[in-house]
Amino acid sequence: MKNDRFHASTLLAGTAMALVLLAMATPVKAQEAAATLLQQINIESDSNGDGIVDMPAAVSKADRVKIQEQFAGDATQVLRSMPGTFTREPADQPGIMVNIRGLQGMGRVNSMIDGVPQTFRNLSGHAGTFDNMLYVEQNMLVGVDVSRGAVSGAEGMGTLAGAANFRTLDVDDVLLPGKDLGVMSTVRIGTNGFDYSRLLAGAARTDMGEGEIGVVGALSDTKKSPYENGDGIVYPSAGDEHPKSGLFKVNIAPDSDHNLSLGGIWYGSEFLPGSSGYNWVVENQTYTAKYSYKPGSDLIDLSANAYLNITDLEFDGSSIDGAAFDGRKGTNTTTGFDITNRMHFDLGDETELKLSYGAAYSNDKYEGNAKRGANADGTLMKAGAFSEATLTRGIFDLTGGLRYDYWSVDGISGYDAPGSNGCDPDGDPCPGDAVSRHGGDLNPKITLSARPFDWLQPYVTYAHTSRPPTAAEMFYPGGHSFDGSSDPVNNNPNLVPEQSRGWELGVNLKGDDLLTAGDTAWLKVGYFHNRISDYITYRTDTSGTLCPNWEPGDGSVACWVNLDGTTVMKGLEIEGGYDAGRYYAGFSLTLADTDQPQGSSSGTTSDTGQLPDDFATVDVGMRFLDEALTVGGRVRYVGESKQAFLGKPDAYKVDAYTLFDVHASWEINENAKVFFNVENVFDKAYMKANSGLSDNLAGINNGRGRTFILGATARF
Repeated sequence: MKNDRFHASTLLAGTAMALVLLAMATPVKAQEAAATLLQQINIESDSNGDGIVDMPAAVSKADRVKIQEQFAGDATQVLRSMPGTFTREPADQPGIMVNIRGLQGMGRVNSMIDGVPQTFRNLSGHAGTFDNMLYVEQNMLVGVDVSRGAVSGAEGMGTLAGAANFRTLDVDDVLLPGKDLGVMSTVRIGTNGFDYSRLLAGAARTDMGEGEIGVVGALSDTKKSPYENGDGIVYPSAGDEHPKSGLFKVNIAPDSDHNLSLGGIWYGSEFLPGSSGYNWVVENQTYTAKYSYKPGSDLIDLSANAYLNITDLEFDGSSIDGAAFDGRKGTNTTTGFDITNRMHFDLGDETELKLSYGAAYSNDKYEGNAKRGANADGTLMKAGAFSEATLTRGIFDLTGGLRYDYWSVDGISGYDAPGSNGCDPDGDPCPGDAVSRHGGDLNPKITLSARPFDWLQPYVTYAHTSRPPTAAEMFYPGGHSFDGSSDPVNNNPNLVPEQSRGWELGVNLKGDDLLTAGDTAWLKVGYFHNRISDYITYRTDTSGTLCPNWEPGDGSVACWVNLDGTTVMKGLEIEGGYDAGRYYAGFSLTLADTDQPQGSSSGTTSDTGQLPDDFATVDVGMRFLDEALTVGGRVRYVGESKQAFLGKPDAYKVDAYTLFDVHASWEINENAKVFFNVENVFDKAYMKANSGLSDNLAGINNGRGRTFILGATARF
């Protein structure tokens, strides 16, 4: 299999490189060394709201403890535990599809691994979707950061609803405090389809001139099998899955001013989605180069990043007799860079000014073979400049931001089938006319916040965002094939960007010593109201009024179009926590109306996410044995939702459900920790919200039944 070749070459070569770098890093410096220049900033526990409660914005974070110990590495459930954040979660697809405030797919949400956009998509099967899919092995994750609404800086370029960044292992995640050479291993075993999960990582750090160099390498895999739902029935569409991953990173700090980080992470998996009928072989490679220059000047705080992401897909075998697309190959390649500088001015009289400005560029290209189906070849290029200034005077902060986002889409109008219109009858389909479209948008943002008391921070934000059309939408062929063999090609080169105009009203609250000495509490409450124009969705055309390439005799054809009118999405998001040392609690609540406009045949070719209007998570726990032992319980509530089918937005009603989970961890000493999880304690049968048409058509509940997972981490 192609996946096997990938792991025998790319994965092992990358890991060998990391091990060589580890060897080169010796001799290590003294174990009693002080704090390092390369220490990664991680929030070890978000129960007290550090890092987000002082930000006048809708942001949420999950640290390694929450991801790996409380949620057993399940990143989709971590996302669903955050307010205003959800996922599309078919039981047969391991790719992570992030939904923020009801919007997902086509770049509406910037989903990233270590700051690198993940733009892979593949329309396949009658329950297909053009959602962006992010592939990362669960053991590699140490954090997830989510920003909802208008996002500042490079991460917000061409993004409509927000951004989610999945952070992976680094040197300080492996090394024990005060150590400069170390190994970490994590192993999990479980029941009900969770077979096992393994991670092995090594890291080293040593002096280099006035600074230091640190390296880390890791290997990881997770084996899963078909699982039973709460009815005791093996869910038929969720088959075997065994993703494997490798990682290396090198952090070079020759002195206190300069820092260069180089990294690579690889992922490979093979699985059979029931909604597709084809065996998917997916390989994902992400490479990063990050440089920062901080000379201690108020005028220079420079960061520059460059990246490359390559995602390959192959259909290797099928459960369908005479499958037309067996052998499909497609490659999604994204390259980009960004540069930002930050400045600080002390203006006196309790007044200061903070200024940041920069530029960014990305190029997203998809190229498939003759069996690409409805996945159009093409390139989306985005480039932009951005700036943001915060003026602080007394209790008030006034932030003004302005960004210009340029876009260009290039592709072809279609293909001629071999033997037609002069195309070689023995060759591949011949490309048609080249088509190019471009444009730009100026998007402002303004935020006013106040701090009348240490414990209170109200704020209000008004912002514009925009999302350009993708090559997948603009050059969509309007049928099953893009090879000229069947179905008229009816792409729409007249698409324009989606535009959002939104308000946010919020308040941050925090306090100490409220119920007992040393306790902390925090609360974030926010309301958003977004008006979206030129929303892009899928439509059928029988007269040529929608699809510009329609011709008499075509009959009913399909293309992506900009809708008239305005789509309104609004809601309330609440997140908070309390920690008294011996016991703690955290919760999130979303009450929203975020229904997406439904296209023709919605639920099939253009399946879109339909979120519940309300969902919530509550997590409470206690600590024992000098806080070495933590025992907690979690309640997950998901309200009623809908699944569209053949253009009927409410074709399938998905009932509300409430689930109970248990988690525990015991830090035996600094070298060893064990953890335990029980998902769906009461073995409830349920259909997951926003899981797609195929799962609903099957008529079998796709929610995982009661599952036990036991794990341990050792660090030396």
